[in-house]
Amino acid sequence: MWVSFFCLIVIYTAVHITKCQTVCNRQEPLEWNLNKHTIQMNWTLIGKLCKSDFECWGSPGEGQVRQPYNFPQLCPLQLQHGDKLLMYADETLKSYGIRLFNVSREDFESCITNADLKNQFVFPHKIKESEHVEAKWITPGHHYFIALHEGDSQLCKLGLRLNVTVKTQLCRASPFLRLCSGNGLCRTDFYKGAYHCQCHHNYFGRFCERFDACLDNPCQNKGVCLSNGSTDPKDRTYKCLCPPHFTGKRLHCESNIDECMSAPCLHGRCSCVDLIDKYACFCLDGFTGKTCETDIDICKDTSFNVSLCFNGATCIDGEGSNFTCM
Repeated sequence: MWVSFFCLIVIYTAVHITKCQTVCNRQEPLEWNLNKHTIQMNWTLIGKLCKSDFECWGSPGEGQVRQPYNFPQLCPLQLQHGDKLLMYADETLKSYGIRLFNVSREDFESCITNADLKNQFVFPHKIKESEHVEAKWITPGHHYFIALHEGDSQLCKLGLRLNVTVKTQLCRASPFLRLCSGNGLCRTDFYKGAYHCQCHHNYFGRFCERFDACLDNPCQNKGVCLSNGSTDPKDRTYKCLCPPHFTGKRLHCESNIDECMSAPCLHGRCSCVDLIDKYACFCLDGFTGKTCETDIDICKDTSFNVSLCFNGATCIDGEGSNFTCM
């Protein structure tokens, strides 16, 4: 037996020297699959080993915390609730003889257990052929497994320990409804405890059941968009609160209100130029003021002090640029 164990250590050491920087293969984000799968897990010291939180878990996203594991272990495994787990050992470990145990996180980290091992057997015998793990060991949550030989923890410390996370989906209110109401994807990653909805554009809510047209900000010219946030696909209305002096046929505040429509320039004889939030009047001769409201006394406003009337006649002002000499 000691000879077998020595050979096992030699094999592990040779492989570990060349492959100690294994980075576990992770596909993130993971999408919920409606079809259940059977996942095969090979217990081996050759490959599939990681020894740091980065190698095992990768870089956490914003607001996520790394797993504080810095010891050799098999690459962590993530399952959907309902998946089946099939475990087997490579030929070397199968001939050497190992048993698998479900343990606490503390025992997983230390490879030392003081509990009653009989109640922690994953299988009632040494692992030989491929065997299905009972459902009680893979309920939603975190599960920790270690391999021992005749109660000895050396194999565990060399890396024969496995962290399994089983996740459920929180993407629909009823099993009779579509995932994320058909308006999003049901996803997770290695740092989340379950599958959640990632909504498509314009959809929101826990199950992407609500629609918000205002997410596109359709209102122009700094208009404010108000959406009814309806769950009814036939009633996805919104409206724009336009700033002063803006409107639009499509109610998007795309048009500047034409202040000249109210004919602000008096007498109907002035030309109005529409501007944003204002207008300008170009008055005819004889009128002045913002709206051409003032009739200039042309007899008193002569240029260059030139009299409009000759031979002593008196100038009498008329409308606009008209005058009469008396």
